[in-house]
Amino acid sequence: MTKQVALALDLALVVLFSIIGVLSHSENLVSRLAPVVWPFLVACAVAWLILLWRHRPVGTLAAGVFVWLCTALGGLGLRAAAGGGTQTAFIIVTLVVTGIFLVGWRLLLRKKLVGI
Repeated sequence: MTKQVALALDLALVVLFSIIGVLSHSENLVSRLAPVVWPFLVACAVAWLILLWRHRPVGTLAAGVFVWLCTALGGLGLRAAAGGGTQTAFIIVTLVVTGIFLVGWRLLLRKKLVGI
């Protein structure tokens, strides 16, 4: 798998996480997606920059855990700094869903259950 495909998959999954969140609250997707997704996209991009800067493989479980924790915790921190909500339930859901998404595809790849 190329780094570009892995990056695109991570970013798409972060966007999917945000879309699910917005729609689960019956909010207007067009007006609410950008304020919800930007902190997590920025945090994910920073995680990726670190991986690339350190010349780390991006499809490994270790990379997945790193991207997951940077995305989830960094996104929550940016969201809080920007005045967004960080209720306990949101923190838990963020950690669980982004973990499943960002580590999950790497686990499936490792187990050869997907051929990306």
